[in-house]
Amino acid sequence: MKDEFISTTPMLDLLPVRSLSSRTKKAYSKEDGMAQLCALIAPMSLGLALVNYFPRWWQFLTNHGVVDDVSISMEDYNVVEMFLELISVPILLASMLVSVALVYWHDEAKVRHSEAASGRLSPASECEQTPTSVLDSVPENEYANFTFQELLKEAKSAEKDLNVRKALQLYERALMRKPSDKSTELLVCKIKCDLGFLIFDTTHEGPMKQFFTCESNETLKYATELVKQALEGARQLTERYPQDNTAFTLLALCIGRQILVSTQSKQKVRLAVEMHAAAQKAISLNPKDDQAHFMLARWHNDIASLPRVMKTLVRFIYGSSLKGKFENAIASAKTAISLNPSNIVNKVELGRAYTGLGDLASAQAVYKEVIHLEVDDVNAALYRQLALDDIERIESGKPVGSLARPWWAMG
Repeated sequence: MKDEFISTTPMLDLLPVRSLSSRTKKAYSKEDGMAQLCALIAPMSLGLALVNYFPRWWQFLTNHGVVDDVSISMEDYNVVEMFLELISVPILLASMLVSVALVYWHDEAKVRHSEAASGRLSPASECEQTPTSVLDSVPENEYANFTFQELLKEAKSAEKDLNVRKALQLYERALMRKPSDKSTELLVCKIKCDLGFLIFDTTHEGPMKQFFTCESNETLKYATELVKQALEGARQLTERYPQDNTAFTLLALCIGRQILVSTQSKQKVRLAVEMHAAAQKAISLNPKDDQAHFMLARWHNDIASLPRVMKTLVRFIYGSSLKGKFENAIASAKTAISLNPSNIVNKVELGRAYTGLGDLASAQAVYKEVIHLEVDDVNAALYRQLALDDIERIESGKPVGSLARPWWAMG
């Protein structure tokens, strides 16, 4: 399974507060991002105020009016002052709890809004069907005479031609011939994930638009459902094959894509933790799985790219600490390259880590190594394009790295 699928994961948009391109305001807005930022700052501010004021309040209650080494008798307070002093901390606590509840409510409301909005992005969305299989669009006898191996060969060729729809059709045909073939099951999940990402990225005017055009029924809702199906399939594969490293590497890929399409901040954080665990599990099962090392490098790059304030908010609001480092990304990417030097995504991930550290000369050198490497699927095509874009930015003195492109452009 070493070369059966090459994966890529999204920029971890854990807290959706970044300004987006004007081309995507139909789905997201700067105003919504600012509202989310305010909603996240409010509970943190109230919490800090509560922590700061609580000792004084507790001293007031237990020491009969002695506050900050100044003795004030309870009788010296009038009724209003005493009442305000007594309720100050309860009010702060209630306000903080309400603000936290509003954060969660905002996430739920955003999900409902996103689902409604996705129907308006395509004229065909009103009659959209939940994706189950792409075989409905395949002529009955088109592949009737293909052997199992011939179907796999044609599917791989379709992937190389960046024809993801056809590749999925062929892999599903092959799986019908051998329903229990683990490798083909993995490939079906991977291609579904790729197709969901392509639709999502193209809808948002991302870099894959030059390689892919959405059909009338391929809306954001359709893309989200494809990724969801792929993730569910990957989870089932890890349960059925708990000692198979490729299943856990695929799971990390699908989790990453689910983070991309998800609109709930809390879910993104939980999935980020799970993605890291899946990549680590794959490596523990097979230290020579270059794709697992790549996934880990990707995770570190994405987390390290988040502004410090966002990571602080994640820890404060959701109780989860995400510790990604560019140095760790470099180590994992170099391991992946040593195991598979011809894999484009491994080298570009190393270049991303160098840009994160500000070492643009090293990044440019790595990027130039991938220009002439063979592109064998949409993920390699995306990463090669990212390398070309960063080379152009470095040479022209423009910003490089995650701040230089919209968040969805990271794949």
